[in-house]
Amino acid sequence: MSNDHSPQHTDPKDHELEQHEVAQVLDFLKHYGKLIGIGILAAAVAILVSKGCAQHKVSKLAQAEELLLKAQSPQQLEEIVTRYGSTPAAPVALLNLAKTHFNNGDYFLARAQYERFLKEYKTHELCPIADFGLASCSEADGDFDGAITQFAAFIEAQEGHYLQPAATLALARSMEQANRLDEARIVLEDFLAENATSQWAGQAENALQQLGEK
Repeated sequence: MSNDHSPQHTDPKDHELEQHEVAQVLDFLKHYGKLIGIGILAAAVAILVSKGCAQHKVSKLAQAEELLLKAQSPQQLEEIVTRYGSTPAAPVALLNLAKTHFNNGDYFLARAQYERFLKEYKTHELCPIADFGLASCSEADGDFDGAITQFAAFIEAQEGHYLQPAATLALARSMEQANRLDEARIVLEDFLAENATSQWAGQAENALQQLGEK
């Protein structure tokens, strides 16, 4: 009995299918990035490629992509989350659903969707966005002490994250609203000392100037 083993060959059609699926995802992200913002776009591209998006059938991905591009209401976004939960579109749609409620001033529903994201996608690389969203809901609700705790925790846990500067400014803003002016001033001064040439420096300087008027 021969011990030789024939080499395993991959059907060229399978490789072509995988390449096509990757192209589908990247094309979806390229277009949807205009809606969700460059930060989420960059994160999602890296995530989908690294996770092997080829496991998703092209047809289902294409359907989810089409719905996501056309989605204009919370109901349409919810449909994507429930019907296409196994596609990369679902977590992005859920974050967009939460953000839609937030933009509409419904912070209760926004909070519920961010919490839902953290429950259903607890190990997802986009979880920091949901954490930031929850902190923003606290600030918008007027729970400034809660927002301070959440933004401070985000800054500590997500060093280097693209949302860290925004969280730092939000922390200072929440401190100001909570009448913790000295603490807010220190946060802004420290931020400017380390980020004097960043794109966020102007906002920090304006916030610091407003504090000086109080």
